[in-house]
Amino acid sequence: MVRAVALAGAPLLMLGSVTAQAQSNTELEELRERIQVLEGKLEGAVSTAPETRDDSRYLLRDGKGIKIGDTTISFGGFIKADVIFGSNGNGISNGYSIGLPRTLAKAANEGESDWKTGFSARESRISIGTKTEDVAGHDLTTYIEMDFNTAADAPGNEVVSNSYNPRMRQAYGSWNGWDFGQTFTTFTDLAALPEILDQGKQAAFIYTRQPMLRYNMSAPGGKLMVALENPEDGFGSESYGDQSYPDLVARYQTRGNYGIYSVAALLRHLEDDAAEDTKAAGAVSLSARIPTFGRDDLRLQYSYGALGRYMGLFTYPDVDRAEQAAGKVEPLNTYGVTAAYRHFWNSTWRSNLTVSHTEIVDDLDFSPAGTLSYFDSSTSVHANLLWSAHKNLTLGLEYAYWDFGEIAGSGSQQYEQVMASAKLSF
Repeated sequence: MVRAVALAGAPLLMLGSVTAQAQSNTELEELRERIQVLEGKLEGAVSTAPETRDDSRYLLRDGKGIKIGDTTISFGGFIKADVIFGSNGNGISNGYSIGLPRTLAKAANEGESDWKTGFSARESRISIGTKTEDVAGHDLTTYIEMDFNTAADAPGNEVVSNSYNPRMRQAYGSWNGWDFGQTFTTFTDLAALPEILDQGKQAAFIYTRQPMLRYNMSAPGGKLMVALENPEDGFGSESYGDQSYPDLVARYQTRGNYGIYSVAALLRHLEDDAAEDTKAAGAVSLSARIPTFGRDDLRLQYSYGALGRYMGLFTYPDVDRAEQAAGKVEPLNTYGVTAAYRHFWNSTWRSNLTVSHTEIVDDLDFSPAGTLSYFDSSTSVHANLLWSAHKNLTLGLEYAYWDFGEIAGSGSQQYEQVMASAKLSF
């Protein structure tokens, strides 16, 4: 009986084997086609990718980038389209210098009543990051980032092309606790940076990027960062002379469920070759990002001392220019404070209210030798409404109000701005 059943079932087994073999071949062909499609896509994304062979590892996406051997490469960035409606005849030309506090102060001081409109896509950004495993026992990471937000006199114009050169924003690598290259100064705490559409352009935030050598280490309750950073003193394109010593910066940061808190110190050596004078100076900064209700948070930063170029995006010179004209180097002491509250209305809608103020502490006379503008203080208020249906898409509308205090007087001038932005990330 058993033998009869076996003989009767033999054709069925043979048929099943043939069917399984055919199915296996079909699946193998489909797999090969999928691999070929993947290789074609990756070939366009990574021009330096090695030739793929049957006996080597395929290029695979691991969720964060493209892996080639021991190195994972990731690509990122965004397209940012802005429309700005400014008061006092300021239409926000398609240039980087337009939108800085000093430029807005100039528009406010001119007293024009017309509102002007400007469009820009120059903040659009491209970034490439890498991570290589086990480089002398440690992971090695690199990051380079560029945008097109260069000076107003860069090649291009608004009449025909609106084309502008790319610029390097950041380019640095990290290995075994060390950071090498250009990134945001250790003196700033990006965790406390307010979320505004005209990013970094509030009155008093520290937002400087520069080359450095930095070491990061664990410290009781947090993290300690110590850096030697590129020294510079001057005003805009005017430099007082090459510096003898780098800027020394240190920051201690602690973070947890209670928020992120940090304190930073800056030591600078100011020099003027023409005046043949030097002076050591310093500054301190405190910052915090404090969770409040739900997903809301409060962001704070206070800075004081010889801040100069570090304060508020090209707002003040590093030294008292009247003293400099007399052949002396005298640090110009300023302070700045910023407070921002972020509130989530629901999972897709949120708002930010940011108030920022900076002021020169030292007494100044209103004279061309003393400053390059009429104001010695500035206050900004930004209020916005943002919609993010997806992490890669943010649409926003923002109102900004500026008040600039006159030197050696109690008067002030005002500037207003309405801005709409679309940010599409990849």
